[in-house]
Amino acid sequence: MFVELHLSSTDRRLIRLLKALGYGLVALVIGGGNDIEEMPTFRKLVITQGSAWKIRMYKSFDLVSVIPWSRFVLNKLISDDRVDVITINEVNRNILPSKDQARVMAREGKALEIVINPIVSNGEGGLAFLRSIINEYSAIDGLRIVVSQGIGKVSDVRNPRDVAKLIEVLADVNAKPLISDNPYEVVVDACIGGVFVYEVCDN
Repeated sequence: MFVELHLSSTDRRLIRLLKALGYGLVALVIGGGNDIEEMPTFRKLVITQGSAWKIRMYKSFDLVSVIPWSRFVLNKLISDDRVDVITINEVNRNILPSKDQARVMAREGKALEIVINPIVSNGEGGLAFLRSIINEYSAIDGLRIVVSQGIGKVSDVRNPRDVAKLIEVLADVNAKPLISDNPYEVVVDACIGGVFVYEVCDN
């Protein structure tokens, strides 16, 4: 079962395609409820610099992700109990966690999510950045790395097996856990005590 943690559409054609490709779990980053019948769906709150105040709404969501705007702000966020995931969705080394911050993330149970579509859209520079950060952070003991595609329309979808193969060729790591086991565990950990964890675990 593959997991997509950065879905911004509930288009039925898109959902059917994801299901056919082996996705069994998704997280919506747009408004709406958990009403996709084809598979368990979670609501993901994405915090950016312009929407930092929204973190107060965390109880209304299953997952909370932060797209960092500086390493300084990460010092607070990586120890914030409300935050589950630190998301990287652009080619910018200035917002990446430092090695020390990544170790704190691992200790605090935070995951590092890499949204590949906007990154690889930068061509060779994006692929080099992707290779670099996967190699760098996979060396941090205990840090969960999650790879999401960042899907908003049918043309955004890549076969998850092709995504895994791309990452394996680029970074020489076993990528399947990054798009199956790791994101699944992040969802389960975030939802412990909630009703949705039982739906996930029953599949």
